[in-house]
Amino acid sequence: MEIGMMEMMGDNARPRLKYCGENVKLYPLAKIVRAENIEIDDNSRIFDFAYVDGLGPIKIGKYSFITWQVIIEGGAKCTIGDRCFVGPGAKLLTSTYKFNGYYTNEFLPEETRGTDYGDIVLENDSYIGANAVIMPGVTIGEGAVVGSNAFVNKDLEPWGIYVGSPARKVGERQKPTDERKAIIDAMDWTKHF
Repeated sequence: MEIGMMEMMGDNARPRLKYCGENVKLYPLAKIVRAENIEIDDNSRIFDFAYVDGLGPIKIGKYSFITWQVIIEGGAKCTIGDRCFVGPGAKLLTSTYKFNGYYTNEFLPEETRGTDYGDIVLENDSYIGANAVIMPGVTIGEGAVVGSNAFVNKDLEPWGIYVGSPARKVGERQKPTDERKAIIDAMDWTKHF
C-alpha cells in the first residue's frame, strides 16, 4: 500500500498530518486517510467513527468539531472555518460521479467513468446538522445553520437557517451578542496555519 493511502486511526495519524495545531483531539476510532493533505488548527476535534480522506486538501480551523460518523471525502478542497460544528452522520462530498453517459463504478476502466469535483467551504461559525449532505462546489456562509437531514446543493447565505431537501431558507440566525463576541475576540486568533 502506498504511503498516502495508509489508513490510520486517532493519534496514529497525528505525525503524518500536514499541520496539527495545539490541543487537537483525534479520538481513537477516527479514521484518517492521506493525512499528509490534512491541516487541523488549534483546539479542534475529530470524534470516533468519523472518516476523513485527504484525497484533496482539507483544512479545519480552530475550535471546530467533526463529530461521530461524519464523512469528508471526494478529491477536491474542503475548508472548514473556525468554531464550526459538523453534526453526527453529516457528509461533505467534494466529488460525485457523472452518470449521464458514464458508468458509476470506480473499478471500471477510467475512460468509461467520470467524476465532477467542487470545493466545499464552511465559513466561520457555521453549523451542519445531523445527517446533512453537502454537495460539491457549495459554500456555507458565515454562521449559517443547516438543519438535520438537509440536502445542500447550492451556496447558503451567512447567518441563515436552512432545512429540507433541497435546503431552503426558513429564517435568520441571531448573531452572537457583543459581550460574547468580545470574549471570543480576546482569545488568540493569530497563529493560523
